Amino acid sequence: MTYLIEKIFSLFDRLVTFVITFIYKYRFNKFGKGSVIKYGCIIKNPKNIEIGDNVTIEDHVWLNAGSGNCKLIIKNNCHIGRFTHINAFNYVLIEEDVLIAGNVYLGDADHGIKVNMPIIFQEIVIKGPVLIRKGCFICKNAIISANTDVGEYTIIGPSAYVLQDKIKKNSLLIGNPAKCFPRK
Repeated sequence: MTYLIEKIFSLFDRLVTFVITFIYKYRFNKFGKGSVIKYGCIIKNPKNIEIGDNVTIEDHVWLNAGSGNCKLIIKNNCHIGRFTHINAFNYVLIEEDVLIAGNVYLGDADHGIKVNMPIIFQEIVIKGPVLIRKGCFICKNAIISANTDVGEYTIIGPSAYVLQDKIKKNSLLIGNPAKCFPRK
């Protein structure tokens, strides 16, 4: 009996994912074959977002592309984990074969930090692109700040806060603020 109930829930989950993907895919600038968007995602300005082939966007992900001439590009075979938040007010690129775990934040902008003025009333400051090169693994709860270029096959550890501009290929970043170590 339990097996039958699990089969029914699994079928229902697949049906919901199919319907949500079908509704969203025509709103994007590009949406590749075999890609899926799961329940509860928030997609802002999908016309400025490109999704490659075989991309999985798990439930409750927030893809926030600014208006105007900005781009958020997620290339082929990527997996974006639950509750991840990606801000692209200018340019964010996630290359092929990238695995992003749950609850990750990455973005190319930040709030202003003028003194004697509440942050909530300050302008968004675009600081530079975020580039996640192919084959990277970004662990749970990591934060990748603006103007960061993460080299190929790099691992960003759990809860790492990445502030570096250019990260070499095959690196391991851990800590807050993240420290970079070569991987052998």
